[in-house]
Amino acid sequence: MKIFRISTMTIIAAAVLTLTSAIPAKRTPAEQIVFSGTGGSTLGPFGFWVWSEDEDASNPYHGEANGSIYLYALHLTKHVEGEVEEVGEGSYRMTLWSSDGSIVGTLTNVPPVVHGPHNTVLATFSTPSGTGSSTSSVVNVTGPGD
Repeated sequence: MKIFRISTMTIIAAAVLTLTSAIPAKRTPAEQIVFSGTGGSTLGPFGFWVWSEDEDASNPYHGEANGSIYLYALHLTKHVEGEVEEVGEGSYRMTLWSSDGSIVGTLTNVPPVVHGPHNTVLATFSTPSGTGSSTSSVVNVTGPGD
């Protein structure tokens, strides 16, 4: 019969490895921002619904935005994606584009964020070129600091 000698250090190393691999990594809670509304613009009536996650989130969606924009008079309804950044206390700017490049622009809310369809969101489109606003938007910010 063979006798195996295991050092104390080997036992401690194995225990530490087992314990640390069982502890989940600490995740940073994500702030989620949603803009939803309709308004008027130099391009005619428009609408949007965009979900995003702030740049501090600790997951693959940090800083990303996804949703849709529609420009009624131009018969354009497109899925858009892009980025979001907090540009001031309670103010968020979403830079958005469609995959075919037919819609490129930004949506920026005017603080403070209030509950319900009582928020203002400003739109600036570079493609097609135009500006607009929605004064009856829902702006929902959830997560840390909400």
